[in-house]
Amino acid sequence: MRIAYLTAGAAGMYCGSCMHDNALARELSRRQLECLLLPVYTPIRTDEPDVSTGQVFFGGINVYLQQKMPRLGRLPRPLLRLLDAPWLLRWVTKRAVGTQAEFLGDLAVSMLEGTHGHQAAEVERLVNWLKTEFRPDVILLTNLLIGGCIPEIR
Repeated sequence: MRIAYLTAGAAGMYCGSCMHDNALARELSRRQLECLLLPVYTPIRTDEPDVSTGQVFFGGINVYLQQKMPRLGRLPRPLLRLLDAPWLLRWVTKRAVGTQAEFLGDLAVSMLEGTHGHQAAEVERLVNWLKTEFRPDVILLTNLLIGGCIPEIR
C-alpha cells in the first residue's frame, strides 16, 4: 500500500504533531507499507531522524507571497520552486520573529478555497505530483488548512 502523508511543518520549532507524524510514517514504512511523509508549509523538525521527503509542498514563503501578490502564481514553476526550497525555508524560519494571526485570516480562507484561492498553482502542483510521481492508495491530510485541495485529489 502506498500512503502519501501530508504534515504541516512547524517553522523551525520542535512540534509534537511533526514528531508524531514522523514516528508514525517511520513505523508504517518499517511494516512494509510505502509511506512518504510530505512536509507542507515548512520542513519538519523532530528530535529523531527525519523521514520526510526532501521537498515541501505549499511552501510558506510561496503561499504567503501568492496571497499578497496573486500574479506571482503565474511565474514559471522553476522560479516558484526556489521559494519552496527547504534550505530557504529553514533559513527564513530561523530568523522569523513570529506570526500575527490577525494578518493570516485571508490566507487561511484562500487555502480552504483550493483552486479558487490565490494558491491554485500550488494545489495543481501537489495534485499533479500525486498523480504522476507517487500515485498513492491513501492520502492522509493532518491539517485541515490544506483541505482545499480535496476536490482535486479525489
